[in-house]
Amino acid sequence: MAIALKNLLAFVFTALFIVSSIHCRPTTANIPGYGVKQMDRQCFNGAICRGAVGNCIFWCRDHGYYYGICLTDACCCMT
Repeated sequence: MAIALKNLLAFVFTALFIVSSIHCRPTTANIPGYGVKQMDRQCFNGAICRGAVGNCIFWCRDHGYYYGICLTDACCCMT
């Protein structure tokens, strides 16, 4: 009976230790810089947008960017 009680106590303490160590670790979703990377934006002078929005899109794609959009004073390209 004493051996069974010792085994039971060892099992309970082991289970409590495992559960507490799991709850004390930070989740990876809360770590800054982890997960889906947001697009980087690089903006250039607004002269590119004077013709049309399409000029900015084509200019960005010609220079190796993924997408371009005209803002109030600049053509911004996303990588």
